Amino acid sequence: MNFDDIKNELNNPNFKIDIGALLMNIHTTNLMNSYHLKSILKQQVEILELQKGKTGQELENSVELAIESLNDKYSEWLKEDLINVVNDCSRD
Repeated sequence: MNFDDIKNELNNPNFKIDIGALLMNIHTTNLMNSYHLKSILKQQVEILELQKGKTGQELENSVELAIESLNDKYSEWLKEDLINVVNDCSRD
């Protein structure tokens, strides 16, 4: 099914879609992907810090700092991307 097929179906009064359920499904999938990615990222940072010879509390502190730094970077990227999305959706 391509975009034109979907567009034609949306103009069909017999075609029904539960937008709320669709959005919840997409949101649930995004959340699950986010949880998986966070776990993978934390494990990778821990492995990198272990390779540097850190153990115990030093390792935990280094991992938390690295993840906070990445979250700050990702937040900035998100702001930029959301601004671009809004600008792209503008009807001007």
